[in-house]
Amino acid sequence: MSEEKFLRPWMIWLIGGAALGVLMRVLFGALPSRVSGLMSIAFLVGTPTVVGAITVYGARHASASWAFAIFAPWGTVLLMLLGCAITLLEGSICIALLTPLFLVCASVGGVAMECALRATKTHQSQLKAVALLPLLILVAESGVDHRTQSRELRSSILIDAPPATVWNEILTARAIQPAELPFSLTHLIGVPRPVEGINVPSPEGEVRYSKWERGVNFRAAVTKRVEQQSITWRYHFDEQSFPPGAMDEHVAIGGRYFDIGDTTFNLRPLPGERTELEIVAHYRVTTRINFYAVPAATILGKDFMATLLGFYKGRSERS
Repeated sequence: MSEEKFLRPWMIWLIGGAALGVLMRVLFGALPSRVSGLMSIAFLVGTPTVVGAITVYGARHASASWAFAIFAPWGTVLLMLLGCAITLLEGSICIALLTPLFLVCASVGGVAMECALRATKTHQSQLKAVALLPLLILVAESGVDHRTQSRELRSSILIDAPPATVWNEILTARAIQPAELPFSLTHLIGVPRPVEGINVPSPEGEVRYSKWERGVNFRAAVTKRVEQQSITWRYHFDEQSFPPGAMDEHVAIGGRYFDIGDTTFNLRPLPGERTELEIVAHYRVTTRINFYAVPAATILGKDFMATLLGFYKGRSERS
């Protein structure tokens, strides 16, 4: 088959596969929250797998290679994600987090379809029914509970400043400028940057107030404090913590799927008026795809902690 005769119908299937993916996003997004449509295995795994399979099905009359089966579905998935972005169905954070998973699943779907095409040369038209796979998976997984995993993150940095200086910067981090924050993957994908973090005494005890860009604000109750050595606070998020549009609904902190419990700052004095600053954070992930969600949360958590440590190092050393 000539290249022109191959590309014309295949491009139709590529666009059709992307459109199917966007349609599935609309359909799963319309399901009741108790069904966890957009956070289901059916959507997060089933949809990109089907999109990849349909891409390869469109090239069934050509002699497609295994490389085509692996990588051609990426174009369809990226077109689907672009469609979700243009139509404002998904924000930058979700798209960035889902892209690696979607690309892998699309390749799996493409390879599986290529195997099926080579095995069933006379009844290939029946393979179009694969488009219904996400809906079948949704029914099958309805009885599967969400799994909760609690994890701990630790990260530290050496600061050329005494503990008293570092301690003061932790308790009164005001007017944080973007230039003071090191490069961060977390902020690159759209997570708001911190603007302020201050500790204030109250009748109920010491409270940590935090502000981020886009109106994000939340507080935390200090649960343990050893002057210039260690401080721990436990977060509290409410409906006003994340204004509409500040963060994607499915990755908002304190929500159904992700939460941060507490954070501890440990300061260890070192010779030469230096300090080792350590951050210890505990978080929770509750999904049906923890195999992917937990590593993703760990990577972003480590990245965010590195940003905070870099900020406190810079401010303390300038002081």
